[in-house]
Amino acid sequence: MNFKTKKMSSFSLYRTRIYVLTSLLSILISIMGCQKFTEVTPPKTQLVSASVFKNKSTANSAVAGMYSYMYQLNNSVSTFGGYHLTINTGLLADELVQPAIPENPYFTNNVPVDDEDVGFIWQSCYTIIYNANSIIEGLKDAGNIPTADRNQFVGEALFIRAVCHFYLINLFGDAPLITTTNVNHTSISGRTSVDNVYRQILTDLLEAQQNLSDDYSYSQGERVRANKWVVTAFLSRVYLYQKDWANAEIQAGSVISNNNLYTLLTDLNGVFLKNSQEAIWQFLSNQGNGYTTLGYLLIPGSSNIVPTYALSGFLMNSFEPNDQREAKWVKSNLVNGQSFDFPYKYKQSSSASGAGEYDMVLRLAEQYLIRAEARAEQNNISGSLDDLNMIRSRAGLPASIIGDKDSLLTAILHERQCELFAEYGHRWMDLKRLGLADAVLGSEKPGWKNTSSLLPLPQIELSKNPNLKQNTGY
Repeated sequence: MNFKTKKMSSFSLYRTRIYVLTSLLSILISIMGCQKFTEVTPPKTQLVSASVFKNKSTANSAVAGMYSYMYQLNNSVSTFGGYHLTINTGLLADELVQPAIPENPYFTNNVPVDDEDVGFIWQSCYTIIYNANSIIEGLKDAGNIPTADRNQFVGEALFIRAVCHFYLINLFGDAPLITTTNVNHTSISGRTSVDNVYRQILTDLLEAQQNLSDDYSYSQGERVRANKWVVTAFLSRVYLYQKDWANAEIQAGSVISNNNLYTLLTDLNGVFLKNSQEAIWQFLSNQGNGYTTLGYLLIPGSSNIVPTYALSGFLMNSFEPNDQREAKWVKSNLVNGQSFDFPYKYKQSSSASGAGEYDMVLRLAEQYLIRAEARAEQNNISGSLDDLNMIRSRAGLPASIIGDKDSLLTAILHERQCELFAEYGHRWMDLKRLGLADAVLGSEKPGWKNTSSLLPLPQIELSKNPNLKQNTGY
């Protein structure tokens, strides 16, 4: 399969042909076992009709299909299934380089308005949002579905809608806030301020948190669909980004204390296995074959070829001596006397035997780092150090004894860089939310501009919707 070949369709935001983009809900994928989703006969309507929600089984299939679109779009690449939100953001920040294409526009932070990937990110996020809205609206009057199940499905859709809006505003800035399937409204939506989008994100997450089950029973024990704890973990991140330190600490602490479900693994090689005890939310492996899209893309086909994507010197220099994350999560190829380091968190690049791996979206280590930062910001130095040193100890590093707030926050950012590299854009978004992008990337990248922290809106969207305005600098 070719993960590099991507075709761009028309990216118009929910125009009259939106049904083409939302076919996932008419594909209806159902969870029939622990290992994979199984196809269900699709309905014949162009848009998802009320018949989809006539019973629990078909409604569950629609929800499962929403996740399927996120991790397995066109059976090749997906914005959420590891490609765009990890590799492109890693290039935008200081994590990844593309040795064969040193002038990659993401690495040089000079992304053109007609870039294929930018359009793809925008399109896929809004398509998923439309799918979520279809589920929310379709279940509103579905009295034939038991209340607990209806609440679960609506909660999952609210969560996914919030996740998509979160990434949109963190990549593009102000972005249309879409909470309806009404094409007459969505096709002419202008940009909504980041603050207002965040308000809706919090509203969606808090409602979802109340609605969802507290286990993984709706995915037969697999950690591949949202439950209360998945939402709580994401909520802690949103509060952190909003500088609501108290609530960020509370939500992260709630997840950390649930040690019946979640444990910080001592074996770094086990973290990214499917359903690991550190996993809070994962995506199913590629085609159910036990390997991930990221594993396929990041691991070279042999030990004597240059990786397509390599770790930057900036990242490699950030590891302290004896850091087991470098030992276990980084691998090197020596080619013509030059060493190329590449991410090795995922160790399967093709059909896997044994346990297999799932694409990690949320995991427990982030929750410790969120709580550490939130506590530091509230001047709880000892509590923050406790959390920070949990991560350092697991990495085989000595405990930090920092005693002042500013130094502690710098140390936490450093641990986030070494712990969460090549995972869903953490480094890119950290530098931006902390106001460090200009200082850090400006010194590391000669082409950096102070407008580079936002991606351009896709030109094709601007041409179809006069209410959308381009970001400054493009």
